[in-house]
Amino acid sequence: MKRKLEEILEQELSNKIKNLGFEIEYIENVNEANQNIVRIVLDKNEGSVSIDDCEIVSRAIENDIDKLIDKEYVLEVSSPGLERQLKNIKLYKKYTGKEIFIKLFKRINTKKELIGILNSVDEQNNTIVIKNDEEYITLDISDISSAHTTYDYDEALKNNKVNLNELKKF
Repeated sequence: MKRKLEEILEQELSNKIKNLGFEIEYIENVNEANQNIVRIVLDKNEGSVSIDDCEIVSRAIENDIDKLIDKEYVLEVSSPGLERQLKNIKLYKKYTGKEIFIKLFKRINTKKELIGILNSVDEQNNTIVIKNDEEYITLDISDISSAHTTYDYDEALKNNKVNLNELKKF
């Protein structure tokens, strides 16, 4: 079975990116506006990912990517932002216990959108369980159109936990 480019890139770039002090949240290879875009989203353990961080990583990996991709592409290296996209099982596991927003391909109990706490992840069955109000809902990841963590801006501002200059980065 042929491996996807994203998997190959992650395998080839992961150690180099880790040595620079970052981890790969996810990699996408998409076609947007007739351009092939390789999008690499980074995170780090301490603090937020800056534009300078993205530039450092981009310069460090661009030659490696050139060796793996023989067609034209645009490389985008970015931070995950405040609301983190959940693009793979690894990210669902990473954000277990966090509030997430989910859009579904089809309705479940008359709802196509759900907000709840990501309670657990079952890698073997490719499912997640969220706690929505007082009920637990099991969802097959293949039924999820998109998902991301939520960020309570009002609460953060009310408790003076946000540096407005930090938000300007996003």
